[in-house]
Amino acid sequence: MHIIHTTPGFIIKSRPRGESGKLLSIFTRDLGLVLATAQGIRLEKSKLRYHSQEYSFGEFSFVRGKEFWRLTNADSVRPDLDISRSSLTGRVAFLLCRLLHGEEAHVELFGHIERSFLFLEDSTDSNKLSAEQMQTLESIIVFRILHLLGYIGTDKKLDARIIGEPLSTSLIDEAMKQRTNMNRHINKALKESHL
Repeated sequence: MHIIHTTPGFIIKSRPRGESGKLLSIFTRDLGLVLATAQGIRLEKSKLRYHSQEYSFGEFSFVRGKEFWRLTNADSVRPDLDISRSSLTGRVAFLLCRLLHGEEAHVELFGHIERSFLFLEDSTDSNKLSAEQMQTLESIIVFRILHLLGYIGTDKKLDARIIGEPLSTSLIDEAMKQRTNMNRHINKALKESHL
Protein backbone atom coordinates (compact mmCIF):
# COMPACT_ATOMS: atom_id res chain seq x y z
CA MET A 1 0.00 0.00 0.00
CA HIS A 2 1.40 3.37 -1.01
CA ILE A 3 1.14 6.27 1.40
CA ILE A 4 0.00 9.49 -0.27
CA HIS A 5 1.71 12.66 0.95
CA THR A 6 -0.12 15.93 0.22
CA THR A 7 1.53 19.29 0.77
CA PRO A 8 1.60 22.83 -0.63
CA GLY A 9 4.46 23.38 -3.05
CA PHE A 10 6.10 25.63 -5.62
CA ILE A 11 7.42 24.18 -8.90
CA ILE A 12 10.91 25.59 -9.34
CA LYS A 13 12.02 23.53 -12.34
CA SER A 14 10.71 21.01 -14.84
CA ARG A 15 12.18 19.03 -17.69
CA PRO A 16 10.80 16.48 -20.14
CA ARG A 17 11.07 12.82 -19.20
CA GLY A 18 10.25 10.11 -21.68
CA GLU A 19 7.70 10.62 -24.43
CA SER A 20 5.06 12.53 -22.50
CA GLY A 21 6.23 12.86 -18.91
CA LYS A 22 8.10 15.44 -16.88
CA LEU A 23 10.51 15.43 -13.99
CA LEU A 24 9.47 18.22 -11.62
CA SER A 25 11.55 19.88 -8.91
CA ILE A 26 9.00 21.02 -6.35
CA PHE A 27 9.88 22.95 -3.21
CA THR A 28 7.25 21.75 -0.74
CA ARG A 29 6.35 23.07 2.67
CA ASP A 30 6.34 19.68 4.41
CA LEU A 31 8.86 17.57 2.47
CA GLY A 32 11.44 20.11 1.30
CA LEU A 33 12.74 19.69 -2.24
CA VAL A 34 10.97 16.84 -4.01
CA LEU A 35 11.92 15.39 -7.39
CA ALA A 36 8.73 13.92 -8.82
CA THR A 37 7.86 12.25 -12.08
CA ALA A 38 4.55 13.01 -13.73
CA GLN A 39 3.65 10.42 -16.36
CA GLY A 40 1.69 11.65 -19.38
CA ILE A 41 1.59 15.23 -18.09
CA ARG A 42 2.57 16.71 -21.45
CA LEU A 43 -0.45 15.15 -23.16
CA GLU A 44 -3.37 17.50 -23.85
CA LYS A 45 -5.77 15.17 -22.05
CA SER A 46 -3.72 15.22 -18.81
CA LYS A 47 -5.65 16.50 -15.77
CA LEU A 48 -2.42 17.54 -14.06
CA ARG A 49 -1.04 19.56 -16.97
CA TYR A 50 -2.54 22.93 -16.07
CA HIS A 51 -1.85 22.64 -12.35
CA SER A 52 1.82 21.75 -12.82
CA GLN A 53 3.34 24.63 -14.73
CA GLU A 54 6.81 25.93 -13.85
CA TYR A 55 6.71 28.69 -11.19
CA SER A 56 3.23 27.78 -10.01
CA PHE A 57 2.02 27.24 -6.46
CA GLY A 58 -0.31 24.37 -5.72
CA GLU A 59 -1.34 21.51 -3.50
CA PHE A 60 0.56 18.41 -4.64
CA SER A 61 0.09 14.73 -3.77
CA PHE A 62 2.93 12.24 -4.09
CA VAL A 63 3.73 8.61 -3.51
CA ARG A 64 7.30 7.44 -3.06
CA GLY A 65 8.76 5.55 -5.99
CA LYS A 66 12.02 3.63 -6.32
CA GLU A 67 14.04 6.49 -7.79
CA PHE A 68 11.75 9.56 -7.57
CA TRP A 69 8.48 10.56 -6.00
CA ARG A 70 5.49 10.14 -8.31
CA LEU A 71 3.00 13.00 -8.68
CA THR A 72 -0.52 11.64 -8.28
CA ASN A 73 -2.57 14.82 -8.00
CA ALA A 74 -2.19 18.59 -8.22
CA ASP A 75 -4.53 21.50 -7.59
CA SER A 76 -3.86 25.19 -8.07
CA VAL A 77 -4.10 26.95 -4.73
CA ARG A 78 -4.05 30.42 -6.28
CA PRO A 79 -4.92 30.08 -9.98
CA ASP A 80 -5.00 33.88 -10.18
CA LEU A 81 -1.38 34.13 -9.02
CA ASP A 82 0.68 34.61 -12.18
CA ILE A 83 4.28 35.28 -11.25
CA SER A 84 5.74 33.48 -14.24
CA ARG A 85 6.07 36.70 -16.23
CA SER A 86 8.51 38.20 -13.73
CA SER A 87 12.22 37.59 -14.34
CA LEU A 88 12.67 37.85 -10.57
CA THR A 89 10.67 34.61 -10.20
CA GLY A 90 13.09 32.74 -12.43
CA ARG A 91 16.13 34.04 -10.56
CA VAL A 92 14.65 33.08 -7.17
CA ALA A 93 13.71 29.62 -8.48
CA PHE A 94 17.24 29.15 -9.84
CA LEU A 95 18.71 30.15 -6.46
CA LEU A 96 16.43 27.67 -4.67
CA CYS A 97 17.59 24.92 -7.07
CA ARG A 98 21.18 25.68 -6.12
CA LEU A 99 20.62 25.98 -2.37
CA LEU A 100 18.14 23.22 -1.57
CA HIS A 101 19.43 19.68 -1.41
CA GLY A 102 17.47 16.65 -0.35
CA GLU A 103 14.21 16.34 1.42
CA GLU A 104 14.19 18.53 4.48
CA ALA A 105 11.15 20.55 5.51
CA HIS A 106 11.68 24.33 5.51
CA VAL A 107 8.28 25.60 6.65
CA GLU A 108 9.51 29.12 7.43
CA LEU A 109 11.38 29.40 4.12
CA PHE A 110 8.37 28.14 2.18
CA GLY A 111 6.19 30.75 3.89
CA HIS A 112 8.70 33.47 2.98
CA ILE A 113 8.72 32.42 -0.70
CA GLU A 114 4.92 32.28 -0.84
CA ARG A 115 4.47 35.68 0.82
CA SER A 116 7.16 37.24 -1.39
CA PHE A 117 5.47 36.09 -4.58
CA LEU A 118 2.04 37.19 -3.36
CA PHE A 119 3.53 40.62 -2.68
CA LEU A 120 5.22 40.62 -6.10
CA GLU A 121 1.97 39.75 -7.86
CA ASP A 122 0.02 42.40 -5.95
CA SER A 123 2.73 45.00 -6.63
CA THR A 124 2.94 44.36 -10.35
CA ASP A 125 -0.85 44.47 -10.74
CA SER A 126 -1.69 47.56 -8.74
CA ASN A 127 1.25 49.69 -7.64
CA LYS A 128 4.01 49.32 -10.15
CA LEU A 129 7.38 49.20 -8.43
CA SER A 130 10.21 51.25 -9.88
CA ALA A 131 13.32 49.49 -11.21
CA GLU A 132 15.24 50.46 -8.08
CA GLN A 133 12.44 49.15 -5.84
CA MET A 134 12.42 45.84 -7.78
CA GLN A 135 16.19 45.50 -7.29
CA THR A 136 15.79 46.17 -3.59
CA LEU A 137 12.90 43.69 -3.35
CA GLU A 138 15.12 41.04 -4.96
CA SER A 139 17.90 41.80 -2.47
CA ILE A 140 15.48 41.47 0.45
CA ILE A 141 14.07 38.16 -0.83
CA VAL A 142 17.51 36.66 -1.48
CA PHE A 143 18.91 37.99 1.82
CA ARG A 144 16.02 36.37 3.71
CA ILE A 145 16.45 33.06 1.86
CA LEU A 146 20.15 32.94 2.74
CA HIS A 147 19.44 34.01 6.32
CA LEU A 148 16.76 31.34 6.82
CA LEU A 149 19.09 28.66 5.44
CA GLY A 150 21.88 29.76 7.78
CA TYR A 151 24.24 31.26 5.19
CA ILE A 152 23.96 34.77 6.69
CA GLY A 153 23.96 35.64 10.37
CA THR A 154 22.74 38.83 11.98
CA ASP A 155 24.34 42.20 11.36
CA LYS A 156 23.74 45.04 13.81
CA LYS A 157 24.29 47.55 10.98
CA LEU A 158 21.28 46.18 9.10
CA ASP A 159 17.79 47.11 10.19
CA ALA A 160 16.21 44.05 11.87
CA ARG A 161 12.98 44.77 9.98
CA ILE A 162 14.67 43.59 6.77
CA ILE A 163 14.67 40.06 8.15
CA GLY A 164 11.33 39.90 9.88
CA GLU A 165 8.88 42.58 8.84
CA PRO A 166 6.21 41.75 6.22
CA LEU A 167 7.04 43.07 2.76
CA SER A 168 5.65 46.48 1.96
CA THR A 169 6.53 49.41 -0.27
CA SER A 170 7.62 51.40 2.77
CA LEU A 171 9.97 48.58 3.90
CA ILE A 172 11.46 48.42 0.39
CA ASP A 173 11.97 52.19 0.36
CA GLU A 174 13.67 52.01 3.76
CA ALA A 175 15.81 49.02 2.69
CA MET A 176 17.09 50.91 -0.38
CA LYS A 177 19.44 52.77 1.96
CA GLN A 178 20.91 49.43 3.10
CA ARG A 179 20.94 47.57 -0.21
CA THR A 180 24.71 47.84 -0.67
CA ASN A 181 25.30 46.23 2.72
CA MET A 182 22.68 43.53 2.04
CA ASN A 183 24.28 42.72 -1.32
CA ARG A 184 27.71 42.53 0.31
CA HIS A 185 26.38 39.86 2.70
CA ILE A 186 24.65 38.02 -0.16
CA ASN A 187 27.76 37.97 -2.35
CA LYS A 188 29.98 36.89 0.54
CA ALA A 189 27.60 34.04 1.46
CA LEU A 190 27.36 32.80 -2.13
CA LYS A 191 31.13 33.01 -2.62
CA GLU A 192 31.96 31.20 0.61
CA SER A 193 29.42 28.46 -0.05
CA HIS A 194 30.82 27.95 -3.60
CA LEU A 195 27.38 28.45 -5.08
